[in-house]
Amino acid sequence: MVSKKALAIGATVTVVVVMVVVVVVVPSVLLTQKAEFRETFMKKCLEFPEEKDICERAWVHFEKAYVGKNPDTVTPDNYKELFDEFPFTYPCEKSLLWSKTSDLVKLVEKGKCYVPIGHTLLGYVLNGLIWCGKKNSPETFTDDTCVATDINPYISFWTMASIRYAQHTCKEVKVLLNGDVKDPYDTKSFLAESEVPYLEHPRVTKLDVILAVQKKGTQCNDESLKNLKNELKQKGIGYDCNEVLRSQLEKILNTC
Repeated sequence: MVSKKALAIGATVTVVVVMVVVVVVVPSVLLTQKAEFRETFMKKCLEFPEEKDICERAWVHFEKAYVGKNPDTVTPDNYKELFDEFPFTYPCEKSLLWSKTSDLVKLVEKGKCYVPIGHTLLGYVLNGLIWCGKKNSPETFTDDTCVATDINPYISFWTMASIRYAQHTCKEVKVLLNGDVKDPYDTKSFLAESEVPYLEHPRVTKLDVILAVQKKGTQCNDESLKNLKNELKQKGIGYDCNEVLRSQLEKILNTC
């Protein structure tokens, strides 16, 4: 028969082993997650292409916005320093706003006629990624808990990116919208909340809607687009809308 003392020793040893496993495995997982995210960030930055030192500086400023903070405490203001350090530099008249047309904006040839936000440095690097930190932790996390709340590092980044993108744009601005869906101009979209409100006259003189449609009709008369027109009119900004067949869209987007 095993004595109580032996059982106690066995239990103690078991607990110690379990604790060792936890201490070794969990940090390893976290470090891998952070390392993989940073590797992806740097790889995409160098593909843009940018110099390595610029990419490293971008990572430092980006990471400061969310590391050590709970996701629901990271607001758009957290990214101000990042965009101050890395402002948009493309010709402002080449801006291309869009909403509900993520599949269509891919038709834009990089460096030709238009520069959608995904063709800018930070937009390109962070497109398709999610990330967050946790309070008092030096790690980066990339799971679904990062976007579990209405305020989170992902939404806040794209909100600030959209605001700065709109503030950079100038002259006659193009916006690519989907004419085959309800409310092409969705009041809950980044376009309505973080871009149109920041278009200011006289820097911006006109907004031209490129309305992608399967079949031409009267989609430019959509009520949501009338609301957009009125919103711009109050700012002194002109408005125009043209329906474009999806089959012709690639040619139009890449003809300067």
